[in-house]
This record gives sequence, C-alpha cells and structure tokens, in this order.
Amino acid sequence: ARGTLNNCGHGKTPWGTYLSGEENFAFYFGGADKPTSDQSRWGARKDGFYAWEKHDARFDLKQNPNEYHRFGWVVELDPMDPTSTPVKRTALGRFKHEGATVTLARDRRVVVYMGDDERFEYIYKFVSKERYVVGQSNTDSLLDEGTLYVARFGDDGKGRWLALRHGQKYPNGSLSSENDFNNQGDVAIRCRQAADIAGASKMDRPEWVAVHPKTGEVYVTL
Repeated sequence: ARGTLNNCGHGKTPWGTYLSGEENFAFYFGGADKPTSDQSRWGARKDGFYAWEKHDARFDLKQNPNEYHRFGWVVELDPMDPTSTPVKRTALGRFKHEGATVTLARDRRVVVYMGDDERFEYIYKFVSKERYVVGQSNTDSLLDEGTLYVARFGDDGKGRWLALRHGQKYPNGSLSSENDFNNQGDVAIRCRQAADIAGASKMDRPEWVAVHPKTGEVYVTL
C-alpha cells in the first residue's frame, strides 16, 4: 500500500520496532454520491473532511473505491533504520486503530491488544502463531500469522475472546461467503462487520491499552 496517514498511538515490540495505528482514515476520502453500506460503516460521506478527493482521484470513492481498503491498518516501522520500509500488518485487522499494545504470553507468543476508537466499537487482540525467541525468530513475518480475537463481556462482568476466523460460525451467523467473507483477507478488511456477527460487546471508544508488567492484567481506557 502506498503511504500511511492519520497515525495515532504507537506500541513498541520486543524486537525494537513500533506499531503505529491508522485511525480516522475516512476523513481523507469523499466523492461518492451515496456511500455504500460498507463505506458508511467506516464513516465515509459524500464530501471528504479534508477535500482531498477534489485534488487527487486516489481519494475519490467513486473513481477508486478499493483505495479505501488500503487504510485502517497497524503499520510496523523501525525508527532506528532509515533505510527500512514500513509494513502494514493486515492480520491485525482493519479499523480505526488508536494504538497497538504489545506483550508476550507465558509461552512467548506475541499478543497485541487494540481498540477501535469510535463509539460502539470493539476491543481486539491478536495472538501470533509462532513464539518470539530473541535472536532466533523471524520478526519480519511474526505478526503475519496468528489469530485475531474480539472481546465479549457478560452481564456478570466476565469476558471471553471470540476468534475472528474465516468460516467461523456464531449464533448470529458465520464468517463465510453467505455474508461476503470469502477468505481471511475479507475478515481482516471488514473487521467491524465480522465482530458484529460474532456478537462482540460494543464499547465507548476503546483507546489506550496497558499491560501490568508483573501481574499481566490488561487495562483499557474508554
């Protein structure tokens, strides 16, 4: 994807890179006489907030509707290496990322906690498939394979993590072609709709996440 914009909070990885969240990307797009339901789900409107679509067709939803999908990701970058190229870690899901807080599970798999910073959106986490071993792990791809989860809280205050996998079935439906999820890429791109079907708990603008360094407790500000 070409470029990154509206970057919000950053999280540091154990291997020294930073994860930057693309937040209010919808502000940069406009031009659709009537935004689709998918575009509207992310805040698109006919006239872009910054009017970029009037000067660059790339941001015109009518001319280039798929350009919209290039933003809303977590971007990994190395601030100590000016020759490096930032990478969008799409397995972490697409939404309005406030930030990405990184920690290691007991088995040393990488866990990334994230909030979708808009009213009535969700709290997510990503757990890597492979474990992080200092000096041995391929950190160039460590965040490309794993499982994306969304949080659901019960009336008793207890919560559970719901896996957002292609083909997964929930009481509300399934993440399959019947709901326009043809592969895991579709689940990542339409992450909000996948969380809707999963029955996640709508939150009041989940923003910063912090992990207690000793107890492992996770705190989220709304």
